[in-house]
Amino acid sequence: MDVLDLKGIEIEELLVKDVMSSSAVTATKGETLSEVISRMKKDHLREIPVLEGNKPVGLVSYSSFLLRRSLPLSTKVEQVMHPAPRLEEDMPITKAVEEMMASGVMGAPVVRNEKMVGFVSRTDIIKVLPNVEQLKNKKVSEFMTKNPQFVTEKEGVRRAQMLMKGLMEKSLPVVDSSGRLVGAVSMHEVMDIIWSPKSSKPYNELVGSDKEPPDIAVGSIMSQPAISVSPSDSIGKVASLMLEKGLATIFVHEGERLVGVVSQADLMEQVISLKKREGVYVQITGLVEEDPDVYNVLYDEIEKAMNRIDKIQFPRVFTVHIQTYHSEGMRSKYSIHGRLTTDRSMYYASQTDWNLYKTMDALLNQLEKTVKREHEKTLDLRKKKATEL
Repeated sequence: MDVLDLKGIEIEELLVKDVMSSSAVTATKGETLSEVISRMKKDHLREIPVLEGNKPVGLVSYSSFLLRRSLPLSTKVEQVMHPAPRLEEDMPITKAVEEMMASGVMGAPVVRNEKMVGFVSRTDIIKVLPNVEQLKNKKVSEFMTKNPQFVTEKEGVRRAQMLMKGLMEKSLPVVDSSGRLVGAVSMHEVMDIIWSPKSSKPYNELVGSDKEPPDIAVGSIMSQPAISVSPSDSIGKVASLMLEKGLATIFVHEGERLVGVVSQADLMEQVISLKKREGVYVQITGLVEEDPDVYNVLYDEIEKAMNRIDKIQFPRVFTVHIQTYHSEGMRSKYSIHGRLTTDRSMYYASQTDWNLYKTMDALLNQLEKTVKREHEKTLDLRKKKATEL
């Protein structure tokens, strides 16, 4: 559908069938990684659905390769694919985005009677954002991720790969020795190094998480210049740039200094924030933990904190990314970064500790104190204005 046809439509009224692509590049169960990776590289795709006949059975992505052990390129695609949500044609877009984000995927097949009839990607949804009245004029400073991770042009691809896995990012900013934004390195470029005849690794093997790619300097493979916007630019400009340049991430600069990053996931959070709901949407990423009790405890902590914050401001979206590092025997250190979107503002917090639950509790307390402090400032300002009148 032409984007112009969507003008004046509230995003809650948009359905999957209004924005989905009727055709998509796919993989077939039984194909090898060699065949699938070649197709992804050729079409510059980060993720494609896997079919058995006309029935979608999963998704395969660059991330699924990097998070696995060293893989023979003769490996069948079904051995590395991950589950994908199946979206219905008449499902509201806000619900579809919520399911995609909860599943950690960038796109999902659309089904009718169990058969794939289309595909919805983040890009399909971003196409409508310049026409959404509630979002199109929102400033970048209101939703960007601040203090982003970066690599320097002299650091190696190994460092970039490590950060991409830990942050679940598909593109990283590159800075020079003075901290100036000079370029970008993407998952696509890293995969070119990992799977390349020039690599010192065997041609029939894909390097996974336990083997390192050649340590080529990031500066030799980065793209230049880095596509960036200023904090005062709008969602509409970000969406247009992403579509025009085919990007999943755009960086934010003040002068030549890197101050933030906006990813497709950030824009999806903004869409979710418009969904009419009674509670807050919560997403936890990065935690590699199979015990459901761990998640239950974390969600319980989060729910209690959100209920307290709800007495001050209405929380809409709370996203948490957990990094695990410095493992010592049975212990690991946790770094948690959280972002809370309320009906009035956006708040950030980060904490690090050896105990996961203690780290989460400290982060939630930090957020709650920040919201209270901002609320008190607002009240003081109102009192001051009332006195002046």
